[in-house]
Amino acid sequence: MDNNTSNTSNALTDLLNSSFQKLANASMDTMKPLMESMLSSYADMGKSMLEKGTPTLKLPKLSFQSDDCGCCPPKTKCPPHCMSTISRKAMEGESIIVPFLVKNTCSVAKTYKIGVRELKNIDGTLAPTQPILDKDSVTLDPGRSELVRMGIKLQGYTNGATYNTEIVLREKEVNQNICFTLLVDSGQAPVISPLDEQKYKLKWQGWESHYYCEPPRKAIRPADVNSTVDIKQ
Repeated sequence: MDNNTSNTSNALTDLLNSSFQKLANASMDTMKPLMESMLSSYADMGKSMLEKGTPTLKLPKLSFQSDDCGCCPPKTKCPPHCMSTISRKAMEGESIIVPFLVKNTCSVAKTYKIGVRELKNIDGTLAPTQPILDKDSVTLDPGRSELVRMGIKLQGYTNGATYNTEIVLREKEVNQNICFTLLVDSGQAPVISPLDEQKYKLKWQGWESHYYCEPPRKAIRPADVNSTVDIKQ
């Protein structure tokens, strides 16, 4: 290698080294304020931790439960006023039985208290007689049901009037209602009109029996007189 080539190579190397050195110096000048600011922030944070203790981090609470609370009433809203409805028609003077099933759809055994509110008409007047339940509580295993009966004697009721009440089921704190409506209707009874017995041929059978209708007798032909068939008179 001649002297000219060697000198050119050395000059190029010196130029590159000088350029990189200037770039490094410029980067350090630019980064120095930022580094000093970060170091100052860390120093302030360390001082604060020594004086006040480690800060508490508030992390969002993770929930792995679904929004469905199963058989329990939702906590964010009230249950419906009527979880079920029962309607009946009856006549004044009639005694009726209103049955309904209480079923446990939960995964554990449940005990439900059962009651009934006052029966009133649409004007708020008490009915002449009040409904009666045949039991005041039921204890049910998961998936089991039990029949409950409500009885009402309609003595002194007004024909055409409508009466309302609520059958209340309660486990602990929440009342759940079965809304009951009673319509007193005098036109519900079937009308029976006895037939004129004189139009029928009747024969008395005995004091322990009733009348019965005899079938019409078959006319006897002359050819049948000498037959061996025994015709009862």
